[in-house]
Amino acid sequence: MTKAELMNLVGKKVTVTFKDGDKICGILGYADEFSAKHNYIKLNDFYIGNMTFRVSHIKKAESEIA
Repeated sequence: MTKAELMNLVGKKVTVTFKDGDKICGILGYADEFSAKHNYIKLNDFYIGNMTFRVSHIKKAESEIA
């Protein structure tokens, strides 16, 4: 998974599978939004809820279609 592929999913409801097999579902955000909302700076990080992660931790991400 590349950063560009993940950036295309920002703002959408996704299921992210991490390399260790854990999964998380929710609205995908990017560090700029998170930093502004929570006064927290972690460049190049994505987030779902209050969990932040980097592209390198992700095995795959899929958009959920309602």
